Amino acid sequence: MKNTFTVVGKRHPKIEAVDKVTGQLKYCGDMQFPKTLHVRILRSPHAHANILSIDTSRALQLKGVETVITHADVPKIPTMHQFLHLPTVMYFDSFLLESKVRHFGDRVAAVAAETPEIAEEALELIDVIYEPLPAVMDLTDSMSPASPAIHTNAWRGENPIEVSHNIVDQAEENFGNVEQGFAEADLIVENTYKTSRPNPAPLERTVVTCVPRSNGRLDVYGTTQSIHAMRKNIAASLGIPLHKVNCHWNYLGGAFGAHIHTGWIEPICAFLALKTGRPVRGEKSREEMFLAYGRHPMQIRLKTGVKKDGTFTAIEVDIIDDTGAYAFSGGSKMKLTAGFCLSMYNCANQRIKGKTVYTNTPSLCAMRGAGNPQAHWAVESQIDIIADRLGLDPLELRLKNHIREGQTFYGQSTDVVCDIISCGTEEVVNKGAAAIGWSTRSHTDTDIPYIKRGIGMARGFHTSGAGSSKPSKYILDYAGAIIKMTEDGTAVLMNASADAGGGNRSGYVAMVAEELGLGYEDVILADGDTNTTLFDVPTHASRGNYGTGLAVLQAAKNLKQRLLQWASLILEVPVDNLAAEAGKIFATDREDKHISIRELVEIAQMRSWGSAVGEASVRPEACPPHFIACFVEVHVDTRTGIVRVVNTVSGADVGTPINLNNVEGQMTGGMHMGLGYALLEETYFDPRQGHLLNPGFLDYKMLTFADMPPVTTIIADVIEPTGPFGAKGVGEGVTNPVAPAVANAIFNAVGIRLTDLPMTPEKILKAIHAKGN
Repeated sequence: MKNTFTVVGKRHPKIEAVDKVTGQLKYCGDMQFPKTLHVRILRSPHAHANILSIDTSRALQLKGVETVITHADVPKIPTMHQFLHLPTVMYFDSFLLESKVRHFGDRVAAVAAETPEIAEEALELIDVIYEPLPAVMDLTDSMSPASPAIHTNAWRGENPIEVSHNIVDQAEENFGNVEQGFAEADLIVENTYKTSRPNPAPLERTVVTCVPRSNGRLDVYGTTQSIHAMRKNIAASLGIPLHKVNCHWNYLGGAFGAHIHTGWIEPICAFLALKTGRPVRGEKSREEMFLAYGRHPMQIRLKTGVKKDGTFTAIEVDIIDDTGAYAFSGGSKMKLTAGFCLSMYNCANQRIKGKTVYTNTPSLCAMRGAGNPQAHWAVESQIDIIADRLGLDPLELRLKNHIREGQTFYGQSTDVVCDIISCGTEEVVNKGAAAIGWSTRSHTDTDIPYIKRGIGMARGFHTSGAGSSKPSKYILDYAGAIIKMTEDGTAVLMNASADAGGGNRSGYVAMVAEELGLGYEDVILADGDTNTTLFDVPTHASRGNYGTGLAVLQAAKNLKQRLLQWASLILEVPVDNLAAEAGKIFATDREDKHISIRELVEIAQMRSWGSAVGEASVRPEACPPHFIACFVEVHVDTRTGIVRVVNTVSGADVGTPINLNNVEGQMTGGMHMGLGYALLEETYFDPRQGHLLNPGFLDYKMLTFADMPPVTTIIADVIEPTGPFGAKGVGEGVTNPVAPAVANAIFNAVGIRLTDLPMTPEKILKAIHAKGN
């Protein structure tokens, strides 16, 4: 399908690229304010303990210490961490500071001092007496009656709830007749899959500065995936009016879900700023970053019934989700995983069951994919097992059963349902197979006898936001944008959407330029705040280009309509006969009737016609899935268990690619993160004491540029009718199927099947030896 756009679908540099590479771009950590106090948080040496007493007197005597706060000093208001779910169903289980700690590194007290060094020194002078309690680190052990109670109560909305057996939430839904489906099956395959706890590891560490203003107001500069959500979270956690908090937009140095939540450091700094009347800055160390974020580890039991021809007759999924010591988003990740498991393949009879449980490990976040990498690990591994048992080509089994146009999928659990209008699965699967050399996968030998070669694939998807035809009962999804023209013919866009480096803001610039007939360089994206921008939910669920893009495009259309009306008066041409392109408005049927947009805006000002502005606030009514196919070629060293990925292909159906550079960057980055998830990324805790064993990049291993294989990118020729200029998302789907593709390639190479992540050399070598015996 030929791209007829002039700006959209082309290659553009990110609008902030020059400032980034020259060091001129300001992140939150670069913000400096006079008389700033620096905060450090005293953290627990125990995985689970009651705090019997805290004596801060010695710390307060240290020169340069302004104040020290403990649980006795803070408001007894449940802290709000994720203004994404509707307040009526939001889950609350914590306060700013508490008299109990629930994981190693949990918060105990906070010091505000003149320098970071003084604050660190003061932490050593706080005397705490703990009563250590038994701790539980394993998600299955957590539910045992013999396990310690991590929480006994919480709130869902304003309703108090009792927590028993450390279960945060549970769900079960049935579709069709599962028992009958299994009875009709020729083959039943049942396996249990386990996923790991990788860290998002954004390069930028969390930092927040809260600056008090007159009348009890606060300006907040913090790393966040939504300034409006952070504003809501801070105000609610402190019990102050919303208008007292103004959060400022800043670029993020990566996020991958780490900053979708507002943690404790932000409201603690806000509280201290109001208490002291001075700017207060808090910045997490790298170890604190590893103690604050991570993908939810899960155990997924997957049972599949299938006919000899590969038709699925029944699917049953049972999930246990580890949320750590606090459940910022309740049981949402478990429900997301369940819904995503149901949305992969056609089957009339399906059952999902799940529990979210507490453990005495740090709280977790919605790391890239938010439950979907876990779903793909189980489902796409199982597909290859079934194909092997039936003697079928796993590629053909997928093409036979995948969901497609005319069907529905679940975008956010089973509460958000979307009709599939566009699907490029077959295109990316077939092109990807050709690019990787799928037909050669039976040739597993290499020139080195102990190195075996394998090719594997997996397919999948991710949602493009959380929109649906009927508004969700538990999750928000809407966005707003304001665009105005300046008198020199350029446009200024004001929007609150976070940009963590993926380039969605550059995509909005391309959309505005395309709709108004301007050049890419003629659109300016202003850095706003919560006082000047319209509400936009967090940048998550691959919704940036789609959900926020719809609002940006509608605002541009509204502005364009006003420009066309003015041009109609000047050119004496009906609005319907006018078009905008190359910086001018012209009559489509008369070459002599045209005017530059710059001249048009100047004339409008001189005639006092007002400002040229367009605004829109849009709730998406769909969340179209972007479909992905991933192919990998591996070399397995049978002496050491080391796997080297030598070639990869990433195929993506993203609808119209708004900016080709950004799309291909996301596809390559998604491959990198998926390979790390597959082979080596994991955070490790001492099983008895709960201490974090790899709290930094020295011991937390990630793939480097030198480790990365070539990544061939394939973009499907597909248009999404509901999306802005035919676009949908891309950011998370490209990670989801990578890990099972690697597992399937390892099986192809050496005939071993691993079901728990990461697939380390030790596990692989052990499985090779077991197979040999």
